[in-house]
Amino acid sequence: MAITVFKRYEKKYLLTVAQYDEIRRFLASYMDYDPYCLDDRSYKLYNIYYDSVNNDLIRVSSDAPIYKEKLRMRSYYPHRAPEDNVFFEIKQKYNGVVTKRRATMPYKDAEYMVEHQELPAPLPGESYFNLQVKKEILRMLKYYDLRPNVYISYDRVAMFGKDNPELRITFDKEIFTRRENVNFNGDTSGFDVLPQGYILMEIKIPNTVPLWLARYLSEHKIFNSSFSKYGKEYEYYINGHAVPVTEVNEL
Repeated sequence: MAITVFKRYEKKYLLTVAQYDEIRRFLASYMDYDPYCLDDRSYKLYNIYYDSVNNDLIRVSSDAPIYKEKLRMRSYYPHRAPEDNVFFEIKQKYNGVVTKRRATMPYKDAEYMVEHQELPAPLPGESYFNLQVKKEILRMLKYYDLRPNVYISYDRVAMFGKDNPELRITFDKEIFTRRENVNFNGDTSGFDVLPQGYILMEIKIPNTVPLWLARYLSEHKIFNSSFSKYGKEYEYYINGHAVPVTEVNEL
C-alpha cells in the first residue's frame, strides 16, 4: 500500500560515483532495496511541480524560511492515460521537519482540479482521508493560483532499513527538468541539474540517524548539502543558464 502521510527529517548529500558505489555496498548489511528496484536496479520517477506565474512557492522556498510548502503530482510511468492513477502530494517543511500528504486519483481528475479549481466527483469507495487531502490540494491551488510549472524526472535507487523500515535512503541521478510541455505525455527530455559526476543521496528518518550510519558518514567525510531539485532548476532559470536539452533513455 502506498504511503499516504508521513512526518520525518530529510538530509541530503552530493556523492561522487566512487562514494556512491562504496556506500551501497556498506548499506547492503543494514538495508533492503525498495520493491520498485527490480534486481537492485534504479527505477524512474516523473513529477510535475505546481507554482504561480511568478514562481512564488519556489522563490520563498529558496530563501530557506522556517516554513515552506510545495505541491507536486507524481507518476511512476512517463505516460499517463486519463484513467490511470497519479499521486497528488502536498509537501511541507517546518523547522526542519518534513510532512507529506498524498491523495491518489485518476490523472484526469487531477487535471480537472487544476484547470477548474474545484473538486472532481468522489471516487467509488473513496476514503475520508483521500478526500480531505484533495480539499487541502484545492486550497493550495486557489490560494496561490497554481499551474503546472516544472517537470522533473530522475532515476532512483531506494533502500529501507532491515531493523527500522522507517529509515529510508534514496539515490537520485539524471535529474532532468523542463518548463515547457509540463505533463505526463511520455516526453522525457530536459536538462540535468546535477553537477556532472555526482549523485544525490537523501536520508529520510523520523528521528535521529542510527549510530552505525552516522559513524560511516563521519569516517568517510560525507557532509550534508542543501541541494533541492526544484530549487536548483529555479536557480538555473533565474540566472538564464543556457543548458542544452538532452534526451533521457528509459532503463
